[in-house]
Amino acid sequence: MLNNQVNEDIMLSLLEENDAQTLFNLVSSNKAFLSNWLSFPSVTNKPEDSKSFIQRSLFRFVNREGFWVGIWYKGILAGSVGFLYFDWKVKKTEIGYWLGEDYTGKGIMTSVCTAMVNYAFNELKLNKIEIKTAVENSKSAAVPKRLRFKHEGTIRADEVIGDILHDREVYGMLREEWGRKD
Repeated sequence: MLNNQVNEDIMLSLLEENDAQTLFNLVSSNKAFLSNWLSFPSVTNKPEDSKSFIQRSLFRFVNREGFWVGIWYKGILAGSVGFLYFDWKVKKTEIGYWLGEDYTGKGIMTSVCTAMVNYAFNELKLNKIEIKTAVENSKSAAVPKRLRFKHEGTIRADEVIGDILHDREVYGMLREEWGRKD
């Protein structure tokens, strides 16, 4: 997953330290939009915060603990997607994702998540992938629904964003289900 050309417009690549300013600029210009559903924008206050995030992600990648990659749309950083952890015993992971507001509604995240699922099942040989979304975040939930993930339940009072306590929906896909048409 060092570099993965998803289609002619979308490429995924590991974020490197020299991407810190670009990542910081994207998060800063989308802080209000992203802060509706994610906690990290509120603690991203300077380029060094993005650099630290990238360093942690690279460390986790090297240690096979999970990682984040940049989503490059037509050569511009549009967002990020990652495997939040790897449970090698159970052979599962969770995908997390976000896009800058200008990049939503273009089918980017559905294509990106398809590539991530294929990588997890075909390269990493995992058995299960989860995606969790805030109950009220219908745009984010549309991605696992489009990819035919199964709704596995709701985790009540699971995360605080700003001052709001959110319930989260859990969607899951097993390797044996991926690609089936039923």
